[in-house]
This record gives sequence, C-alpha cells and structure tokens, in this order.
Amino acid sequence: MVVSYLFIPGNSLKKLQKGLESKSDAVIIDLEDAVLPVDKYTAREQVVEILKSGLVKGKQKVYVRINSFQTEWCIDDLVAITSIPVVTGIMLPKSEDKESIEVVSEYLAEGQELIPLIETAKGVFYFQDIVTASSKIKKAAFGSVDYALDLGVEWTEKGEERRYAMSVLTVASRALGLSPPIDAVFPILQNDQAFLVDANIGKEVGFFGKLIIHPKHIELVQEVYKPSEEQIIWSKKVIELYESNTHQGAIQLDGKLIDLPIYLLAKRIEGTNEVPVI
Repeated sequence: MVVSYLFIPGNSLKKLQKGLESKSDAVIIDLEDAVLPVDKYTAREQVVEILKSGLVKGKQKVYVRINSFQTEWCIDDLVAITSIPVVTGIMLPKSEDKESIEVVSEYLAEGQELIPLIETAKGVFYFQDIVTASSKIKKAAFGSVDYALDLGVEWTEKGEERRYAMSVLTVASRALGLSPPIDAVFPILQNDQAFLVDANIGKEVGFFGKLIIHPKHIELVQEVYKPSEEQIIWSKKVIELYESNTHQGAIQLDGKLIDLPIYLLAKRIEGTNEVPVI
C-alpha cells in the first residue's frame, strides 16, 4: 500500500542516502527543480552511481523525476536512468501533451511506470490525452504550486484555486480506469495540523497518496491514508457477511445496508490501493 512519496534532491549525496533508508513507501529522486542548470550533469551521474550501488533495498519503490520534455536534459536523463533495474518508474514534470508522453515512454524498460506530473492549465485541459497516450501510465500526480503559478494566482493554504484541477484529475482517472492520482506537495513544513487538513481534503476528493518534501511528513501521510484498526475490523466483517450471503439482495450490518459498493470498499480497505471497478 503505497501512500507516501518522498522527494529527494538528486544533487545531495547525504539526502539521497537518508531518503533511501527512510520509511517512505516510495521515494522520488529529483533531477528537476532541486538541481540548478549548472549541476544537472553531475547530479545525474551521482544518482546513477547511487542507484547502481546496492543501496536500494526492500520494498521501497524508487522513481526519478527527470527534467521536463521541453529541456535539453530530458533525453539524457532517460537514457541514463531507465537502464537501471531498481528504478520503478519515471516522473515526467510539466506533462502537457500526448506527443511527449509517447516519446518518453519508448525509453522505459519493461515493467517500468511513467507518472505524468500535472502542473499547468494545459496539463489539466489535456489530461485525458496525456494519460491515455501510454500503457505505462497507471496513475498521474498533481503539482499545485506550479499550477497556481501557471494560472497567475497565489497558492493558498486553503486551496480554492486548485479544487477544480483536483476534481478533474480524480474523476478522469476513475473514468479512464487508472489508479487514483497522487496528491500535491504541501509546502508549509512547520504546521503539521495544516498538513493533515490538506492531506485529508485530497483523500476526500479522491486522491490516494501524497507527494512530500520532508521525512517528517511520512508518518502523517500514512496516518491519513492507511486504514485504522477499527476500519480493518469493519472491513473483515463486511467481507465475511457479504461473501456468505451472496444469494440475498440486501443484507445489513449493525443496522446499515451492505451492498456491492460497500463490499468493494471493504475489499479496498483490506489491502489494496486500487479503486475497484464496480
């Protein structure tokens, strides 16, 4: 059950080592925003060395956010990174059109995943074209700070400026049979309560998991998305009751109706991060 996606700067050996030893469900090694243009080459070489060193262990998923397709570094990033077996997938920033997705996906090895990062109005507008351009796309991710910048509005803690885009991503992902998208980074680091409010809003809208930029947020994301003990007990009761009464049209548990959608919700809580197809 992957819910925490920790960004690690690709130009910091110390942070790379620390991130790969963290308890985050997934890490995203960043070659884009975290790295100055003058450092792009050396950061890429360092990331390749780390990924080939054997430091990546266990079940932690490892993604690399390469430079955007519009830059001179994108293809070289792909050539260097996608040949490394421990790489789970590539995150493509500023995803805005199907043509770039088609080109990038050709570089990915078998089994590697492509996550388009939607950060602009154009990315939201052409979302369906983007996510259906490659079978390597299982889910998308949202970048709210750059999205606000592209709209020419202020990013706010309350988040009214990003609600429409969030709804587009979640509804379209569901309609197209993709996994729920990954929610955006919350850039205020010193307010855990505000972080939890933002993460819960994302969950309520339909996101599953969250991009984070500090290890302190790993447990907070897991707290939001991973089921409580009470939810697990409830889901087991629902599954057992529903599966033992398949011949009945309507059954009840504690006075509440248990039908197919409720059963599928219980199955999801039991241990999958995929939205069931009803």
